[in-house]
Amino acid sequence: MEPFIQAFKLPKKGNSLEEYEDALEFALEQNRFAIADGATESSYSDRWARSLVKQYILDPPFGIPPSEDALQLWLLPQQEEWRAGINWETLPWFAEEKAKSGAFAAFLGLEFASAGTLWQRILAKAMPGEELVWNAFAVGDCCLFQVRRDDLLVAFPLDKSEQFSSRPFLLASNPINNQSALKEMKHLDGHCRPGDRFFLASDALAKWMLAQTEAGTPPWTTLEALQTEEEFTTLVDGLRASGALRNDDTTLAVLRWQ
Repeated sequence: MEPFIQAFKLPKKGNSLEEYEDALEFALEQNRFAIADGATESSYSDRWARSLVKQYILDPPFGIPPSEDALQLWLLPQQEEWRAGINWETLPWFAEEKAKSGAFAAFLGLEFASAGTLWQRILAKAMPGEELVWNAFAVGDCCLFQVRRDDLLVAFPLDKSEQFSSRPFLLASNPINNQSALKEMKHLDGHCRPGDRFFLASDALAKWMLAQTEAGTPPWTTLEALQTEEEFTTLVDGLRASGALRNDDTTLAVLRWQ
């Protein structure tokens, strides 16, 4: 099986791309994919979200799933880099106090491997007709959806639209603020067949996707039909205008296994 991916992003209405605080990265060679959503209320959350997804693609935390200790160790170099990237001397006192609390972001990492021989697993390749295994872990409300034909097999880490809240657990650039989030890390694994689709979405879009599914009008065909950023913008703008989608940075990745 070979992966094919399309990715789309749109900042909040009224904001520019420079103010976009979500992040998405993937490496098809390693079959790794990551999405993060920086919290607007925190300082430099865009840089924190980008750091998380980039590091996951380069070197994910040890363990499937990673332990609290492994996740904490994995975060340390990124936390140090985030602090070092701030010009503290130029910040006014109120901005300095806010930055000391750190940046916060929801995060989800997804990785695929072969279910076959050891050599196939090392290569992360499947033979024709063979299943892949996947593993994901998440903190917060970025979501993964696995769809087979028209059926939703998996929604993770949230599987009901009512579960989204204004205060999800988030990974923090300040280690002091990570104790609760590390304990709330969620993990799930599964199998992937040829033809399966995986959708990664930040929280506003993920909530809409679940609401559509609950209403009996699953959005998979609509989302798979998207080809350009312009089409994605038209869809999201229409949903925002109708009140179906909260005005927030909106990110989508559509991954097909062929």
